[in-house]
Amino acid sequence: MASKTTIGSSSSSRLSKNPVLRVYDALLFGMAWCAAALIVAMMVVITIDVVVRNLGYQSSAHFFTFTEYALLIVPCLGAPWLVREKGHIYVEILLMQFGPRGRRYFSTGIALGCIAVCLVIAWYGFEVTISDFLQNEKDVRSLDMPRWMVVGFIPLSFAMMGIEFLRFVVRREDFLGSLSGQSE
Repeated sequence: MASKTTIGSSSSSRLSKNPVLRVYDALLFGMAWCAAALIVAMMVVITIDVVVRNLGYQSSAHFFTFTEYALLIVPCLGAPWLVREKGHIYVEILLMQFGPRGRRYFSTGIALGCIAVCLVIAWYGFEVTISDFLQNEKDVRSLDMPRWMVVGFIPLSFAMMGIEFLRFVVRREDFLGSLSGQSE
């Protein structure tokens, strides 16, 4: 199975003439690039923190807070791209018990379940984000952040994952990829 490692090189993201799809693709790939940049930034911040502490100095409390926020934001930003690229993991032992037709039905059922779960979480996350915004809730740590800015990535991510799973269903494409070395 060929490795897909380049963000923005998806075979399913052919240049579309539809401006809405182009904006959506740009958002999806932009989110993935931001997730990658945040991972690098976390590595740099953690390295600086360790070096500063080992030199006997007090490190900034903002380093820890940044890393906490990034650990929430990185999966939210990268997950829709990961779904599109079929990069998520799954346990295939049950699927291997079915023939090709049964596998297709079971995969479609899994995709519909994924869509439902993603939409429920996106809806609830949207409600929480709007509530936090309207009530001016703050996340108080070493720096005060409006809570809606922290949790707002959750509904965006889950809505986009739901869209990606829906695209697989509409195209009748197997979102799970090939089973253990079998060709697609």
